[in-house]
Amino acid sequence: MRLATSISVIAFTLPLLLSSCNQSSEAGQSPGLAGALTRHEATRVRVLPAVRREMRSSLETTTVVESERSVVVHPQMSGVVMEILVEEGDSVEKGAVLARLDQRDTTAQLQDTRIALKEAQDSEAKGEIAKRDAEGQIQTKRLAFEQAKRGYERNQQAGLISALELEKLKLEMDTADMNLEAAILAKDRAEIEGRAAATAVERAHLMVERTEVTHSYTVLSAPFAGVIAKRGMQVGDNVSGATEAFSLTDLTDLRTTFYRPQRELGLFAGLGAAKDDGPGGIHGFAEIEVSATSEALPGHIFTGHIERISPEIDAASGSFRVTVRLEEESGGFRLLPGMLLRVSLVTERHVDALAVSKRALRREGDATILFVAEDGKARRVVVQEGFGDDEYIEVEPLGGAALDAGMDVIVVGNRDLEDGKEIEIAPWDDEAESAEEEPESEAVKSSEAEELPAEPVAPPAEEAPPADDPPANDPQPTKGDSAAQEG
Repeated sequence: MRLATSISVIAFTLPLLLSSCNQSSEAGQSPGLAGALTRHEATRVRVLPAVRREMRSSLETTTVVESERSVVVHPQMSGVVMEILVEEGDSVEKGAVLARLDQRDTTAQLQDTRIALKEAQDSEAKGEIAKRDAEGQIQTKRLAFEQAKRGYERNQQAGLISALELEKLKLEMDTADMNLEAAILAKDRAEIEGRAAATAVERAHLMVERTEVTHSYTVLSAPFAGVIAKRGMQVGDNVSGATEAFSLTDLTDLRTTFYRPQRELGLFAGLGAAKDDGPGGIHGFAEIEVSATSEALPGHIFTGHIERISPEIDAASGSFRVTVRLEEESGGFRLLPGMLLRVSLVTERHVDALAVSKRALRREGDATILFVAEDGKARRVVVQEGFGDDEYIEVEPLGGAALDAGMDVIVVGNRDLEDGKEIEIAPWDDEAESAEEEPESEAVKSSEAEELPAEPVAPPAEEAPPADDPPANDPQPTKGDSAAQEG
């Protein structure tokens, strides 16, 4: 039984050992063959020409659109809303009526003050009449006094009447003098009463004006021309001065503000020459180009200009505030207050810069390199980077290397290139380009494809089980088999 089991194990493992030896022999020959194929096959690459174009240095920041004039309209008195005349999105002119509160109480107060004003005016008229009457009395009393005085003096000088008659004339003269003084006092009293009546009229006018102002508080009007952005009350609401009735925004006067670190203050001061277009003109920085984009309006660029720069540095953040005036419309689309913007400020331009695709650059330690396709080979060029944008970057060749506009620069397949390596320029294929932005070179792919798989490892032969037990992989003998073996 033991002899049969050993023969079975050897018969199972021998083919596996022979197969492993054959594969090891073939694998020992494969690297040389793959290396020969790799050495003779050129790397497929794609190229784009270097170009001469304007490159810009810019600062970018994220901010929101603001309206220069935006206000929340509050009621100036408490009351019940009786009428609402506008809705959200309505354009209104300055002074347009937005809503009305209950006016019955203020109307009654206004009528009462107007009646009081009329009474004061009547009293003033009576005082004027009394004054004129007093002036007339003074004239009459003065004439009477002068006549009595002349009669007394004439008879006194003539001495033709008795002393008793002369005394009567003197008494008449004194009485006329007293009447004249009383008339003068009456006139003074009339003048004082006239001035009091005039003061009462002024007070009544003031009360009327105050009541008219209070009455005007029942009407909510637009402080300037704009668009209703929000309505915060309904008919029947009992509102007060804390109620946010309407939000009014001017969509034709838009701006944005953002903060820049104080280290850039000299940059802004050096770039921008302040300009003034005269009375009512724009005060800003002429040489700084400002543009803004929004995710809400893709494909539209909104221009602007720096209107002012704060002369004060915020002590807490170490930054200064920049205010930019924006054009509100681009291609029929308008900016709206609260819209998120990406603002770009061009600080420097290189008009005739040599630029290549950003995909052409590689890093080798501290050096930046690219490869130029020439005569079927890749030429390594060390460059210094300059200004860049989303697609291109400005480069300057170092060490006297030749690089100019029109030269084919390798942008795809340059990851594993070396100087002087043979290349094959492949045409551009949109599908291939979208499948992988920076594919590996064809030579690398070819060498990887020709590499043989690692030598398979044969499964270890299982140890022979003890004599009393059958092999692990052998089926358990049935009673019939045992009987046959014994026989």
